[in-house]
Amino acid sequence: MWLRLLIQGVSILVLLSGVCGMLRSPLLWPFAAVLVLEAFWLFVSLWRAPRMSGGAAGIVASAVIAVYPALISWVCPGPYVEPVWRFGLSYVIQCLALALEVWAFLTLRSSLTQLPEAHRLVRSGPYRYVRHPLYVAYTLAFVGSCLGAMRWSLWGLLAGFIVLQWIRAKAEERVLVTEFPEYAAYARVTGRFIPKVTRRVSGGDS
Repeated sequence: MWLRLLIQGVSILVLLSGVCGMLRSPLLWPFAAVLVLEAFWLFVSLWRAPRMSGGAAGIVASAVIAVYPALISWVCPGPYVEPVWRFGLSYVIQCLALALEVWAFLTLRSSLTQLPEAHRLVRSGPYRYVRHPLYVAYTLAFVGSCLGAMRWSLWGLLAGFIVLQWIRAKAEERVLVTEFPEYAAYARVTGRFIPKVTRRVSGGDS
């Protein structure tokens, strides 16, 4: 319990600190909004005890992910001078990520945490299509930022971010499979990060 409070509390502070650095560049403002919203929901769920917690790998990945905003503002401090079309494309992608994040948050409500934990099994909203829509939203916002800034260092951070999100998702799924027997059936028809075409086909036949 106390380890969870410590890691999640520090994650909130680190996220907000990193966001302050990102605000120096207007290109990163939508991505910063995604992270501010995550910090808010982490704070809201801070005292909600999980039914079950994940292992060390997921905890380490989650802790490293929390420092990413600070890494972004340090590696690519900006300001960025980019073509208008690329700036616009970046904003559209980041705003789509923000919309997906809001949709997932409204579906999850108080079940969000920084650590891989089991609160309840959610299969509605964006969780009908992918098992980890929040991780998709964060990655999409990051991709939008990379397309706007076009810095190799930022793309390198994105590659590491994707690996960490995969580790975090795997750790979370191990917890969910143990706590919710029906999760295995849900995972068979729902993609981890990309919707499964077979789900739509089977849904149309039933």
